[in-house]
Amino acid sequence: MTVVLIAGGFGSLGTAIAGRAEQAGASVVRTGRRPGAGGLAHDVREEADWRRVVDTVLERHGRLDVLVNAAGGLGDTPQDVLSATPQAWHELLDSHVVGSWLGCRELIGRAWSHPVSIVNLSSTAGQLATPSMVAYGAMKAAVQHLTTSVALYCARAGLPIRCNAVAPALVDGGIRDDVLATVAADRDDALTRYLSRVPSGRLVDPAEVADTVWHLAVGGGPSLTGQVVTVAGGLGLS
Repeated sequence: MTVVLIAGGFGSLGTAIAGRAEQAGASVVRTGRRPGAGGLAHDVREEADWRRVVDTVLERHGRLDVLVNAAGGLGDTPQDVLSATPQAWHELLDSHVVGSWLGCRELIGRAWSHPVSIVNLSSTAGQLATPSMVAYGAMKAAVQHLTTSVALYCARAGLPIRCNAVAPALVDGGIRDDVLATVAADRDDALTRYLSRVPSGRLVDPAEVADTVWHLAVGGGPSLTGQVVTVAGGLGLS
C-alpha cells in the first residue's frame, strides 16, 4: 500500500489531496500545527518535528512513499511592495520555504530501498508578478527553485527520490477570499477582475490540484522529476 504524508494536510488543498490519495487506496497521514482528528501535530518550521513525524509514519506503516508539502497560508495583509512588513516576509519564508526544505532534507537524509516522491505546493503567484502579494509570490517562486534543485541533487546522487511541484492559480476555497481582498475591496468586483485574466473564466477546483499532485506522486515513472506543473486555466498564457 502506498503511504502518503501530507504536511499541512488539513487546509483546503491538503484535504483534497488526502481524499484523492485515499480514493486510490493509499494510507494517508495528515499533519498540521492544529491537526484535526487522526492527524499529527507538526510545525514544519522545526527540524525536530520533521524527524519525529517521519519516524512516527515509519513506525506505524513500515514505509513512506510520498511526501506532499502543502503547509503555509497567505500570511498577513496588506502585502504590497510598500506595506509588506519584515515580519510577514520572515513568517512566510519559514512556513513555505524553510518548511518545505526541511521536509525534503529529512527524506534525502534517510536510506530508501524503494522509490520516494516529493510534491511541493507552489502557485502561479510564484510565476507571475504579484505586487499586491509580493512576499507570498516571492516565497512560491522560491519553492519552485527548491523543487528543481532537490530534483537535480537526487538525480545526480543516484537517490530514488523524485521531486516535483504543482502551481495552481486561485483555488475555489481556502485563501480565496483573502487573495481577492488584495485585488479590490468588493469581493464580486475583485473576482470579476481576476477572472478577466483567466482564459477559462473560472477558479481552479481543488480536485484538479489533487489529481495533478497524485499523478506526479505515483505516475510518470522515474524520469518525471524537477517539473513544475501549472494548473491555472490558461492564466499567464496571454
